[in-house]
Amino acid sequence: MYYKIGVDVGGTNTDAVLVSHGNNILAKTKQSTTLDVSSGIETAIKKVLLDANIPKEEIKYIMLGTTHCTNALVERKELNKIGAIRIGLPASSAIPPMIDFPEDLKKLLGNHVYMVHGGYEFDGRLISPLNEKEVKDCLLKMSGEIESLAITGIFSKTLPDQELQVAIWAKEVLGAAVKVSCSHQVGGLGLLERENAAILNAALQGVALKMVKAFKETVHRLELSSQLFIGQNDGTLMSLEQAQDFPVLTISSGPTNSIRGAGALSQVDSGIVIDVGGTTSDGGVLVNFFPRESTQAAQIGGVLTNFRMPDVVTIGIGGGTIVRFKEDKCQLGPDSVGYLLKEKGISFGGFTLTLSDFFLANDQLQIENILEKNNLKERIQVISGRNFQNALELVKEQIQLSIEKLVDKLKTDPKEIPVIACGGGAFLLPKKIAGASRVLFPEHLEVANAFGACIAQISSEDEKIVNTLQNDEKKELEKLLSNVKIELLKKGASEDSINVLTKESIPLAYLPGAVKLKVKLCGDLIS
Repeated sequence: MYYKIGVDVGGTNTDAVLVSHGNNILAKTKQSTTLDVSSGIETAIKKVLLDANIPKEEIKYIMLGTTHCTNALVERKELNKIGAIRIGLPASSAIPPMIDFPEDLKKLLGNHVYMVHGGYEFDGRLISPLNEKEVKDCLLKMSGEIESLAITGIFSKTLPDQELQVAIWAKEVLGAAVKVSCSHQVGGLGLLERENAAILNAALQGVALKMVKAFKETVHRLELSSQLFIGQNDGTLMSLEQAQDFPVLTISSGPTNSIRGAGALSQVDSGIVIDVGGTTSDGGVLVNFFPRESTQAAQIGGVLTNFRMPDVVTIGIGGGTIVRFKEDKCQLGPDSVGYLLKEKGISFGGFTLTLSDFFLANDQLQIENILEKNNLKERIQVISGRNFQNALELVKEQIQLSIEKLVDKLKTDPKEIPVIACGGGAFLLPKKIAGASRVLFPEHLEVANAFGACIAQISSEDEKIVNTLQNDEKKELEKLLSNVKIELLKKGASEDSINVLTKESIPLAYLPGAVKLKVKLCGDLIS
């Protein structure tokens, strides 16, 4: 018998659940996210340990979902000074690296960007060989100036050896302290978006190092000897070592955890999940218990990338959303009081009308320490300038309209599918939604994100382009499948639990005979 703890750090709350090996929730908590983050995690873990009364030595795994890397990029904080080398001359010089980066981000990351000879065609034919002197001259210019390095080669997803060689030379010239990101390990096939993903990954490695250190120290202070994992944005887990090497893969892990957690709590394998927080509602699609991946290139911190991301649509409706009235119309947000609800909301003595105030006044929501419960309806009437019931109807109509638009955006066909509610603001969602076969409000929905982190499996994936005029497509696919399985077993997956999430073969119309093969497997941690 063993137990697991899942923790999800959000902008407002840090949630935790303690779960049995059979994935039953034994304890749960919501704590305020702290400025230093780690003390909020410590408080949350302490609380679930106390409530469940489980011996510390029986906690085998702790999984963390965190917004550290997302916040660092959005807020432009604690990013590494980076160097970037593109291997591709004489081709690929028309559009230099980082050309589409926002100016403020470019300035923060530095200007050590170089292009050198090398690269391959899609089928492995050489564009030009690497020139050791040319590469090392570039590296010497960066010495002492950068903290991490991104290396990108043309079609390095097909043949990564030139990227790996430049990484070896980088260690010789720059020293082991400079972290290296190779693009073939981070992004998809497209050169510019893959290069962008590798550069962002390099920029986040300092943030990741601090995050991992804080997580380890927190667990050590609690005298736990558990194995530690961090959630990534495809709904699976990565080790702390992987998180340090590939921090960009943790971006958007929050909505992913919610989607996975809501699916498991409701026991629905496919449908739409709407996670309602204090500021926004995030809608995503669940397909066979995993989030649907976006087919669009994702913009992260204003930068276009092509690494896998969940297909999530966000609207400005949450518990702290500010409500305004103009004539006979109601406007919801897009601004929110967020975590300041208990200071600014009129239910707590403030002067800002929020969605939570309406639902508190209508007894559809219970929060402790409300200051104005007795005359809340009257205060809403004064501020809104209309009868409470009329104002409430306008608010609910606007919520209904916004949520139905969200559901419509996420659907790919007219067939009705289930909608699953989760998050602390789930009380806002209507009980009936056009396009939904049913609307589910599962037990423990407020901690679906932490539960999603807790039940996550580990995964491994890879993709390559093959020339079917020269190679047998079926054999190449089986070889890729075998390699991915070996990697997954190395990560600690139980062999009898492994299943195939993706196995696809996509012809590339612009390259005769070229086919993109992609394989993704997942499995449970060894119990």
